[in-house]
Amino acid sequence: MNNPNTAESGQNPELRTQHSALSTSPSHSELSASPSPSAPNTQDTSPVTRREIFGWCMYDVADSAFTTVIVTALYAPYFSKIVVGDPQRADFLWGLAASVSEVTVALLAPILGAIADYSGSRKKFLALCAGIIIFFTASLWFVGPGMVALGLGLYIIANIGFAGGGVFIDSFLPGISNESNAGRLSGFKWAMGYASGLVATFLCLPLSRSIVDNPSSEQLSEARLIPVVVAVYYAIAVIPTMIFLRDRSIPQKLPPGDNYLTLGFRQLRLTLSRIRQYRELFKLLIAFLVYNDGVVTVIYFAALYATTTIGFTTEEVAIMFIAMNVVAAAGAFGFGFIADRIGQKRTIFISLTIWIGAVVLAYFSTSKEMFYGVAAMAGIGMGSCQSVTRSLLALFTPKENAAEFFGFLGIAGKALAFVGPILFGVISHQTGSQRPAILSIGAFFVIGMILLSFVDEKRGKEASRIPVRLANQ
Repeated sequence: MNNPNTAESGQNPELRTQHSALSTSPSHSELSASPSPSAPNTQDTSPVTRREIFGWCMYDVADSAFTTVIVTALYAPYFSKIVVGDPQRADFLWGLAASVSEVTVALLAPILGAIADYSGSRKKFLALCAGIIIFFTASLWFVGPGMVALGLGLYIIANIGFAGGGVFIDSFLPGISNESNAGRLSGFKWAMGYASGLVATFLCLPLSRSIVDNPSSEQLSEARLIPVVVAVYYAIAVIPTMIFLRDRSIPQKLPPGDNYLTLGFRQLRLTLSRIRQYRELFKLLIAFLVYNDGVVTVIYFAALYATTTIGFTTEEVAIMFIAMNVVAAAGAFGFGFIADRIGQKRTIFISLTIWIGAVVLAYFSTSKEMFYGVAAMAGIGMGSCQSVTRSLLALFTPKENAAEFFGFLGIAGKALAFVGPILFGVISHQTGSQRPAILSIGAFFVIGMILLSFVDEKRGKEASRIPVRLANQ
């Protein structure tokens, strides 16, 4: 458990908050955070408001419509049954599309993050990512039977916007949280996101009945409306983010002869040269790099596994994901409280143990009833694992370098994220069965737990008080 004693924890007294009874909406005093005295004047340190927290959470409300309906529940079966028409080939292509988009973001995220920190433009990058998602998701309406290349291309670009937006929205967390409430804020945001995924799936449920083999022209027209509904939902949900969320990074004056791109590379090189100073943060990123690959793979293939191996109809998959999102929302919210009480690292261990149980049960599942148990376990693991990891990274991160450091989370989340989907696709294609493919994913969780055991939570939090500054700052 985190020691509240300032002398022992090394935490700035200004960051301490009163421990009062918790509610679903954190109090204003809990949301306020002050900078370290050693920090440069690169952050707006005015009090954090509830509207700002609400705006931050609403981006996940928008995002979850995309990841739940397009990535996981409904568009994946549409792509498999209608666009490709061959489940094993669809598995491979879906994994390939996921890998391309994840690697692209992994390469761009740290540089764009460093630029966003220095130029004070995190929110502008966030808006750009949202625009990409909205436009290219709506464009999936044009994808019909046999249009594999178009479907993959549009989906990859939309998924790049989704993955990139995740980097920038998470980078706001260090500036609006502190050690006593980071877990709850992250969990609250993720819980709202999972609740939103439930609503979006419910809205698209009538259209999902049209995802059948050899659909009529009327059924095909209905199924093609699913990404359009998601794009409109996303555009509406993201409005509060654009209105209420404040970009607390203050633009820095460019040195003569420099531009933001060259400064971005310089900042990245400087950070990498000081890895030893943030060794616990980078240990966490390495562990996350591995276990998140397992999470990503399950997200990409859950619907395909349910329909191909267990025998779910597309409508039953939608219902399963509605129930799964209810559990995931409860998991994210509840585990946020647990993390603030027993520590983020211990909480992640619990979450990964649940994930291991989920993939083993999936391997042995022979009925829809058993697979509903898998979905419940995966929902708890998904809701808790990612939200708690982000809250721990926020506590390891200097506020002044938030977008850059969360760019490294982007690398950790994407650098190996292609391995799991490709591994699943190859094993499924070679064996003709998805069962050994899903069981292989458990290795990512086991290895991730081993790597996480080397992270020193206390040292990581102490290192976050020292920002990485360019020589001219």
